[in-house]
Amino acid sequence: MVGLTGRIGRSDEEPFAASLESLRHTDRLKATVTYDEGVVQLGHTAYPEYPIDSFERGRYRIRFEGKLYNVPNEKRREELERVAPLLFEDESADADTDDGFKSLLDWLLSVDGAFVLTVLDTATGELALCNDVLGRLPTYFYADEESMVFSRELRYVLESVDVEFDRLGAAQCLLFGYSLGDRTLVENVRRLRPGSLVRVRTDTVETSTQSVYTFSFDDPTHAHRSREQNATQLATRFVRACERRAGHFDTDLISLSGGLDSRSVLAGYHAAGCPVEAATMESPEYVPVSDVDIAQELAADFEVDWRTYDVGQPRGADLDTLVKTKNGHIGLMTSFVLTFLRHLEADYGASMAYITGDGGDKVLPDLTPTGSVRRGALVDYIVEENSILDIDQVSRITRVSEDAIRQSIREHVRTYPETTVDGLYTHFLLYERAANFLFEGEDRNRLFFWSDTPFYSLPFFRYAMNCPPEQKRRYNLYRSFLEALSPKAASRTHAVYGAPVSSRRHAAAALLDDVLSRHPAVLEVLKPIIKAVNDLETESNIDADTIDCIRQQVDRIKGVDVGLDTNELHRFLDTADDREKYAVYRIFAITSIVDDLSSSNRKSVLESREDAVFA
Repeated sequence: MVGLTGRIGRSDEEPFAASLESLRHTDRLKATVTYDEGVVQLGHTAYPEYPIDSFERGRYRIRFEGKLYNVPNEKRREELERVAPLLFEDESADADTDDGFKSLLDWLLSVDGAFVLTVLDTATGELALCNDVLGRLPTYFYADEESMVFSRELRYVLESVDVEFDRLGAAQCLLFGYSLGDRTLVENVRRLRPGSLVRVRTDTVETSTQSVYTFSFDDPTHAHRSREQNATQLATRFVRACERRAGHFDTDLISLSGGLDSRSVLAGYHAAGCPVEAATMESPEYVPVSDVDIAQELAADFEVDWRTYDVGQPRGADLDTLVKTKNGHIGLMTSFVLTFLRHLEADYGASMAYITGDGGDKVLPDLTPTGSVRRGALVDYIVEENSILDIDQVSRITRVSEDAIRQSIREHVRTYPETTVDGLYTHFLLYERAANFLFEGEDRNRLFFWSDTPFYSLPFFRYAMNCPPEQKRRYNLYRSFLEALSPKAASRTHAVYGAPVSSRRHAAAALLDDVLSRHPAVLEVLKPIIKAVNDLETESNIDADTIDCIRQQVDRIKGVDVGLDTNELHRFLDTADDREKYAVYRIFAITSIVDDLSSSNRKSVLESREDAVFA
């Protein structure tokens, strides 16, 4: 995977340069050692066009990955030189504020970007690792009394330590598709949380981790403004976000579909006067025809060069690539996207910004619970609304009790800063589902080219998350935002409801959707009809070869001490035809990463089936 990697206190291990070779998953990736003195080694893996920089300024060795969109490229090093000392300020330096690291905090909240920053202070021997306040670039680290390892790829960290699987992490990952907080599938290997600072004394390898900033989603500050006023403010910030993201590479290309998010990006670039091109996936298995038709209409409306690419069905090599680069953190059902990304790389090259509508489904809709949820019932609500597998099934597979799983969720939610149920649940969706799962899916794209979205531009995000939920319900704020941004985009059909977002039909459909979400029993009765009408059938229909592949993995991991009940896994697979495909593939992701990590002396099952088609 692309990105920064470093280790402290492991100079007697495999040579650092050799260890970086495991991160070269494509021929275009080059591993580079940028610092190797004493017990400290720093480096990165990247293709030439990827935004990464290594330089020295006085006592500081600065390593930066990502983009600072509100800082001109020619001023970036100067800006980072100014910021470097802030990473080493004492938390209690400002006695007049309750906010630790105030200078660093002020900078993090002023910058519009996605990044990981590492600075080594050669005068003190201390190393600092910091990321943006949304944690846009997934990063992992491990620390003990003798060493500290960090990398943008989890696999590198796992290969550097003795792997001991975290059964509770596996249970959370099976339940939701992601583990919570800084937990991963492996004991003591942690995910760098958004807006965090890790500092390491390189002489003693003493490591400390602090949260510099965590968003709270209680009490939206823009509730006193009308929906139309908020929509206008959002449209202005969105156009500015698109303008800042434009022109950093040879091509700005939008991944265009029939939904509202990608068309908003297209309209935003158009309003900013920034040239852009667009591309859409075609697939009878994975992409509704309506998505392609609407994308074509939008491309014609905005007069952009538009291409379609047939992605077909993924092969074993595609699934194996996701397993090795994202290590079970994204679903294998998305493997077909790799074909699309390869087509784009072949046609446009790697000097391309792949701009998506990711985040539009989080910042503009109402994320608060449907109906009234008591604080004491919030954990039950989280499980009911977000689980992929039934919690009792997860308990049997992982041998972790349901009570222990629920308690782990309860204890983690208690760490959130919010006091209201609405704020707590919103925090869960953004800090767990978005940061720990959806951001991983975006990161898959960066194996080929830089990828980002204006919806997570910090000025836009902060304003949107301070708009009241009652304005966001039933697409109301989204409709006003899109009409303020581009009436033309608002007038085109929204693929989800088969009507323009500005139409009465769309409002009626959104109302019905809202009512059904508040009455789950009625929704269950109507779900088969809704799926059929919207081409969203999700029953398993998985071919026998795929089930056989998972069974072979299960048999292979019987002797691996990961705490999974392989007999229960086989019983689950016996009923695969009655399961939703997404649930079966969640199992597939876990068995694949376990098999891969335990196959050091032999091919994994997926490696042995690299040419097999997975329908």
